[in-house]
This record gives sequence, C-alpha cells and structure tokens, in this order.
Amino acid sequence: NVSACLKHFPGIGSTTQDTHNGMASTDRTEEQFWAEELAVFQAGIDGGVDMVMVSHMAAPALTGNNDPSIFSKALVTDILRNQMGFQGVVITDAMEMSAITNYYAADEASIMAVLAGCDMLLMPEDYGKAYSGVLEAVRNGNIDEERINDSLRRIYRIKYAGMAER
Repeated sequence: NVSACLKHFPGIGSTTQDTHNGMASTDRTEEQFWAEELAVFQAGIDGGVDMVMVSHMAAPALTGNNDPSIFSKALVTDILRNQMGFQGVVITDAMEMSAITNYYAADEASIMAVLAGCDMLLMPEDYGKAYSGVLEAVRNGNIDEERINDSLRRIYRIKYAGMAER
C-alpha cells in the first residue's frame, strides 16, 4: 500500500546548485530535456506511477523564465499533464527549502504552486499561512474551487486504491 513518486521533475541532474541552499537552474535545452530527463519521467508515467514531485529548479528552456518549476503552469499543466498525459498527483518538493523561502512568503508560494497545477504542497515553511493563503485565494476567486476539487479527486483516488487492496 505504498505509492511510487517520481522526482524531481523535470530533472535536476544538469544543475550544480542545490535548492536547499537557494535558487538552482539549468541551461539544458528543450530538446535535451525531451531526449534525456523527460523520457525517463514518461516511462514512469506510462508504467502507472501515482505521483510526480516537481522540483524548485528553474528550467527556462521549458518554462520561459527563471522561476522555480513548481510555479510554472507551462511545465506542470501543459507539459506534465497535457503533453505527457500524467493524471496522478503532482506534489511540490519541500517548500521549506531556501529556493522558496528566501524569495517567497508561504502563502504566495502556495497559491502560485496551486495555480501552476500542483495538487499537494509539501512542507510549507509556515503551514498556517500557506493554508490561509490558499483558502483566501479560493474565497476571493483567484483559485477556482473546482481546481481544488480536481486535486482532491486525484488524492482520494490514490488513498482509496490503497485501502481497497487491504
């Protein structure tokens, strides 16, 4: 009853920086990503993996900017979900890492990750602030409640499958 999780999407092998200590980025081209890192993720997706963890690394060739990957709708929704066909749970890397906390408040980072398409927010620096921020964003219409419901359905699907196997 353990779910597999592929990480760190889109692939951190080409960076020499560490997101635990601050920003990290890669100069890989889109073609290199598709030929190398994304091919491995695609094999896992095709094999039925339940979860994919998105890294904080910047991948400008895929996202068009130097923001952490967890904030990129182009990466999480357009590439991972739509192009690669992943229908499972997308989880962020630990949001207490310096690549996030040095530049973003917990509520801001959480909202941005949800808007990008992440379903679960791993270890925000300030859970209460992150939770309140997402809740307020739903209440004021910045995040559609159906977006949250989509995430809950994906999470419950995994939990239910694990319970059904017992």
